[in-house]
Amino acid sequence: MPNKTTNSLRSRLLLAAGALALAVGLAEVVFRLLPPMGPEFVLAATTGQMDNSIFEDDVELRVILAPSVDNNGFQTNSFGVRGPEVTEKLANEQRVLTIGDSFTLGMQVSDDQTFSALLSESLGPQVTVLNAGVPGYGTEQATILMRRLVPIAEPDVVILTIYTGNDLRDNAKWAISPGLPSTPPPVVSAPPPQRSALLISLAHTSRLVSYSLMFIDLQRSATDFRITEFKDEILPFTDSDHLNPLMPPTRAALQRFGTACGELNLRCGVALVPPAFVVHTERIARTFDAFGIAADASLIDTPQQVIKSAVPSSISTIDLTAALREGSDREPYLIFDPHFSETGHQITAEALHPFVSTLLDSE
Repeated sequence: MPNKTTNSLRSRLLLAAGALALAVGLAEVVFRLLPPMGPEFVLAATTGQMDNSIFEDDVELRVILAPSVDNNGFQTNSFGVRGPEVTEKLANEQRVLTIGDSFTLGMQVSDDQTFSALLSESLGPQVTVLNAGVPGYGTEQATILMRRLVPIAEPDVVILTIYTGNDLRDNAKWAISPGLPSTPPPVVSAPPPQRSALLISLAHTSRLVSYSLMFIDLQRSATDFRITEFKDEILPFTDSDHLNPLMPPTRAALQRFGTACGELNLRCGVALVPPAFVVHTERIARTFDAFGIAADASLIDTPQQVIKSAVPSSISTIDLTAALREGSDREPYLIFDPHFSETGHQITAEALHPFVSTLLDSE
């Protein structure tokens, strides 16, 4: 029979467990009520998961989308672009090809929620928009893919999306080492240990766990290459010393994009997509502080302006910053991922509609 001491201990343990559960519950509520801090996107690198079966290696481009994939809301057609199968082009049909990186592909949303799909719907039944985004692509890779797709997809208009958050860096790296390496690159340091499936699952459901992991990740910014890359993406928004050295490869790639558009007789446009902290300017200080970087809000639009000035005069350009800022209360970006939310794709499609319509109507 339990004695008084055992009962007392059991009561204290139950009380402590209840207090702990209450504290955890309150912390979860607080984190859900707090507005985004800014650096939450680091978790995309440390807890994100990608199905590599939807990609294929490519000697020239390193990676392409695998054709004819059908995987839980992600579909590619026989062209190897996202979306349903496309029939032979009709006499009265116009086609738009969207190229770029993961912001164009939009793996965070379903096939019919990407800005390409929404744009196709809004432009009417005689216009087909094909989504040829590929994660990690820079301007040069997108241009090469465009050259491959034009003979089979027969687009009238091509829209190149440039994500100012990392395309400068990607273009600079591609200029040094294009294509698929013939031998595996040397491992400079061991990759960080993979988090357990349970912890990743908890991070996707609990804000308390997510923010705990975020703070841990940010403490490793000097040793974890994934966090270091995020820091490198922010530096061009701080001063010209970090921005200007990255511009020559992007400028050259944009010139080659313009040349390709002329040679292929295409009407082309460039859409500039900024990072979330450029749109939600209240996050600038906290985002930069998290990486130990001094913030100057007056410089935050400089990369967009400099890249826009590098686009050939023959190419129309739209900077989506203003439209995304105007719709910032609709949360166009995900919190724990740097990419667009469903709303972000909607805002982008709305902003691109008149831009693309003008290109389609021009001769």
